[in-house]
Amino acid sequence: MYYRQYYVSPIGRLSLVAGEEALYGMWLEGQNHFQTGLKEEELVDISNPILEVTKKWLQAYFKGENPSPDDLPLADRGTVFQQKVWSALRAIPYGQSSSYGQIGKAISCQSAQAVGTAVSKNPWLILIPCHRVLPSSGHLGNYAAGEYAKRFLLRLEGLRFDKP
Repeated sequence: MYYRQYYVSPIGRLSLVAGEEALYGMWLEGQNHFQTGLKEEELVDISNPILEVTKKWLQAYFKGENPSPDDLPLADRGTVFQQKVWSALRAIPYGQSSSYGQIGKAISCQSAQAVGTAVSKNPWLILIPCHRVLPSSGHLGNYAAGEYAKRFLLRLEGLRFDKP
């Protein structure tokens, strides 16, 4: 059984899902890979302490503060490779960006496409900052939650990007 709460954010309604000990995921409704690995019958629409802390974290984030994602316990999810990519994403500082190639280099993977696939399957939107990954071309690039959400999050963090 998992606990689910919705959080209405400036980018849309977020689905927050947690177990007893950790946050299982955070997704924007309609995004790619929405609630991956969960079945509707496993979800109970009530809060728990993890979800309450997550909502407070989101409130601070959307006020333009820089709350630490380390304050939230994340569930052990994903393949070993995905976990390496997600760990590299966590290392991207607030207000900065990285490229798929830079992440690949950091984890000794020469395939930017493989890195991009793992980035797109990140189950913790915003907390693990996949929005901070930009293609080396300088374009905005793809984002599982859509272009509007990516632009909003980058601007909220004061990040400027070169091309549309």
